[in-house]
Amino acid sequence: MSLTQKPKAEVLSPRNAMALDTLVGVRGEMARLYRLALNGRIPSDEMTRFIYALKEIRACLEAEILTDVQQRLVTLTRNMDNHNGHHIIHQPTVPSS
Repeated sequence: MSLTQKPKAEVLSPRNAMALDTLVGVRGEMARLYRLALNGRIPSDEMTRFIYALKEIRACLEAEILTDVQQRLVTLTRNMDNHNGHHIIHQPTVPSS
C-alpha cells in the first residue's frame, strides 16, 4: 500500500457518557475499554495504558472516600464524648448473671 492510500483511522465513540468522578464510572470505563480491545477496535497495549490511568484515578477516589470516612468518624466520636455539653463516661457493658 502506498503512503497516499492510508487506511482511514477508525473513530471510537466519545466517552462522554461515563463520569470518572465515581468508582462506578471508572469501573464502567474500564469495562468499555476492555470490550473495545476484545473486539479488536483498540490495540491491547493502548487498552493497558488507559486501564493503568483509570486505576490511578480509582486509587485517588478511594483515598478521598477513606479521608471522608475518617473525618466522619472523628466528628461522631466528638459528638459521643460531648453530648449536650456534658462529658459522657463510657462504661463497658458487662452481662448480668
